[in-house]
Parts: sequence; structure tokens; C-alpha cells
Amino acid sequence: MTPARFAGTKALVTGGANGMGRACVEQLAREGAHVYILDKDEAAMRSLIDGLCAAGHRVDGAVIDVIDEAGFTDAFTAMLDRFAGRLDVMIHIAGASRGGLLADQTTRDWDWHYQVNLRSHVIGCKLAGKVMTRQASGAIVTMSSISGQRGDPGWAGYNAMKAAIMNFTQSLAWELGRQGVRVNAVCPGPVMSERMLKSIEDDPGMVDSYAAKTALGRLVDPHEVMHAILFLASDAASAITGQTLVIDCGLTARTGQPIQPSIFDETKL
Repeated sequence: MTPARFAGTKALVTGGANGMGRACVEQLAREGAHVYILDKDEAAMRSLIDGLCAAGHRVDGAVIDVIDEAGFTDAFTAMLDRFAGRLDVMIHIAGASRGGLLADQTTRDWDWHYQVNLRSHVIGCKLAGKVMTRQASGAIVTMSSISGQRGDPGWAGYNAMKAAIMNFTQSLAWELGRQGVRVNAVCPGPVMSERMLKSIEDDPGMVDSYAAKTALGRLVDPHEVMHAILFLASDAASAITGQTLVIDCGLTARTGQPIQPSIFDETKL
């Protein structure tokens, strides 16, 4: 039998109660890690923890909002007590999005985007970085998006923060690399998440519209993002740091220019 990839690993997952975060928590636990979840969805987190613990896995957690620095810090301290002062992996998934044209937004709206999608990364990575540099080892995975690589009308706030995360990840990789800590980002495209499923109720054609723009003709499954994240967190990626891994079914592989029918018949896809 192949040894569990994360046997004995102490791992923190923010936003771990649902979607991609939940998939990461479940797989880490199954592969031998002791996992700590930080999430504001108490019901979903408690259900996940109870189910995994009943199956013999080690999972704990705390209910926090990642924009609350004091609460984040207190929960992180409690996690370290539980982990005997060690942290091997931090996966920061917590985040959210809101649309709106710049002309209709206030600086308060932009403050929200910053606090939820960038500042929370800063808080989490600073806390994790201190522990990991002290022990001279560790892996951090941040959550960006293909939205950070492209422009979208109505999404300037969200996209700007996701773009910032990619540069933040590169810079932090250099700050922490000589102390044995790796930092990488994942950049998902449209994911068939709970949020997407809710959106489909209002716009049934949304999935087909997204799928038509990808090389594989479909959306990304949350578990596919999870596998990319855990690869970056694992020893298999020991020489990889400061990188952004795109998981988008080929959406960003195309320039977006009109296809010439004489060269490529798109109707046959």
C-alpha cells in the first residue's frame, strides 16, 4: 500500500466548509493530515468535522470571518495549540465576490473587496509564514482566479484583488524561500460550485455559455481544483514556488479572436 501523502501533516484550510475548500479538507484528512478549518459557515463546518471524525480522521475548526484580524489571530493561536506549535500546510481559499460598475461603487465597496480577497491573504500568510520560517519548512497555497488575468465589465474590484494575489504570491515566495517555505497560487476558471449551481437557477444557459468558451467544452469540477492545490502543497512540488497554476479547462488558452471557418470549423466541436 502506498503511504499516505500527508501522513502526520498539520494543515490549515480557510474557507474549508464548502466547495473547493471542503474538497481539500476531505482529501487531506483521508491522506493522513490533521486538518484545521477556519470558516464562517458554522453549520456546514460542524457537519463536515463530525462526519470526518466519525470516520476516524482528525479534523478541528473554528468559526471566524477572515476580515476580522483579531478573530483570525485568536483562531490561529488556538490551532497552533492543537497542533503543538507546528504548521506544515496553509491553504487560503476564503473569499467572495460582488459585481458592480465602478461608476456605481463607493470606496467602501472597494474596501470590502480588499478586506475579503486580499487583506485576508495578507493576515493568513503573515501568521503562517512566521511559524513556517521558524521550523524551516512549509507550503502555502493562495487562491487567485483567471479573473485576475483578464478584464470583465462590472468586476473590476474582484478582478483587481485576484491579480494582486498573483504578484503577492511571487513576492512572498522570494521572502520565504530561503527559509524553506514555498508559496504558490491556483487560478481556477469557471467552477461547478454551489454558487454556480445557484446562478443556474436564474440563468439556465450560463453553464453552456461558459463551456463553449473552454477547450474541453465543460466547466471545472471543484475536485479538479483540489487536486491541483494538494499537488502544490505536497512534496511532489518541492521545487515549485512563486508560481500560479491555472485550472480552467483551457479557457485562457485562446486569444478570443473570431475563428475563421476556413481554417477551423467550430461547429464540429
